[in-house]
Amino acid sequence: MRKFYEAIVDHKKTVIVFFTIAMIISALCSTMVNVNYDINDYLPDGTASTVALDKMNEEYDMSIPNARVMVSDLTVAEALKMKEKLSKIDGVEDVTWLDDAIDTDIPLETADKDTVENYYKDNNALYTVTIDESKRIETVHAIRALIGEENSMSGAAVNTAVAAEATTKEVKNIIFLVIPICLAVLFLTSGSWIEPILLLGSIGIAILLNKGSNLIFGTISFVTNAAGGVLQLAVSMDYSIFLLHRFQEMREEGQAPKEAMINALCKSTGSILSSGLTTVIGFAALILMRFKIGPDMGLAMAKAIFISLVTVFVLFPVILLYCYPLIDKTAHKSLLPDFEKFGRFVTKLMVPAVLVFVLFIIPCNLGQKENFFSYGSSQIFSTDTQIGSDTKKIEDTFGKSNNLVLMVPKGNLQKESQLSKDLHNMPEVSSILSYVDNAGAEVPMDYVDNDTLSKLISDNYSRLVLTVDADFE
Repeated sequence: MRKFYEAIVDHKKTVIVFFTIAMIISALCSTMVNVNYDINDYLPDGTASTVALDKMNEEYDMSIPNARVMVSDLTVAEALKMKEKLSKIDGVEDVTWLDDAIDTDIPLETADKDTVENYYKDNNALYTVTIDESKRIETVHAIRALIGEENSMSGAAVNTAVAAEATTKEVKNIIFLVIPICLAVLFLTSGSWIEPILLLGSIGIAILLNKGSNLIFGTISFVTNAAGGVLQLAVSMDYSIFLLHRFQEMREEGQAPKEAMINALCKSTGSILSSGLTTVIGFAALILMRFKIGPDMGLAMAKAIFISLVTVFVLFPVILLYCYPLIDKTAHKSLLPDFEKFGRFVTKLMVPAVLVFVLFIIPCNLGQKENFFSYGSSQIFSTDTQIGSDTKKIEDTFGKSNNLVLMVPKGNLQKESQLSKDLHNMPEVSSILSYVDNAGAEVPMDYVDNDTLSKLISDNYSRLVLTVDADFE
């Protein structure tokens, strides 16, 4: 490795030019990386839900309802006009309301109360909307523009659209928060005012190179996109610090800067590589997950740590050799107190400290079994946000709701009708959209218009869309 390091310090300009070009290319490539915000695309291949979704997409052009829109202070006539306006929005595939369940020309007092209150309650109209997944963001914006800020919308499509925009914005806010904190910590622990800037600068270059090189995957998940940079900063900052401290030690022994850097690289290679490769293997282990978020993040983060190691061993030595005079000029006394007394105190309490930690293992193990995990998107927004507030308003008025789809072999309407009756008897099922429920088993399919028929009947299946009183999870 010594010859390799000698080549690096002898060709400093070449290294700078190479990394400058790589940074420019990465900056351009990072704008071309697609970010996927749909968690359904990461379901394991071959599982029942994945197979069912694929089959449904083969059989039907329209997806299942994925949003709820509540508009307040409407009469029935005004609610019907609002439904028409919603239906005309580009990206809205279908809108279901009370008129799809009962005849709204008759007095509502004579209709089934539970059915009416699933869609219309206290002058609040609740629409079940199917949004085209390829046009989620623009469609959600258009619906919001139509109903106004005072009305509410929720559902998987809305969650995904908001997450797509909020994640990008909030990641930037996190970076602006993290960088000053890291600088403050480094200023306290370093021996020069310029060292923290050099350390953060080098890791920032590695993060940029990783973001640009994500283009090789074509598409990455929003989880990887949001957490990748911060994780890379957190786990690979130490590598630069190791090398910097070793370089300073070599110079304090009286070695010339060039020789000190070569010796520092040779002596720190083992510790940096062992730390870095362990992290790479740890992230790479995520590739074994069947849930595809694991491989998505595992590959991207393993690559990120590898790039950080390359940056530390190739670029950072060159930066230090160019900047060591500035480091010397901006040197300052240690801003942290001497921890020698604290260290002696800790060594005297070794046995009691170990016993305390052993005792804590039992309650902590019991406590972790009581943790609650949320596996869907319904809990990702707090009530402080607009979507969280909207969801609470809708649930307070109409209760919780989730849409499920049941596909059965086409052809036996009598059996479907009996199945629908049995499903209606389940207390959790609040409504069902199906051919036998909406058209009626006794109505020949030839008498039903093609638009309505295509939503419920395919070449091989009959589809029942169930609305159930339950969270997504």
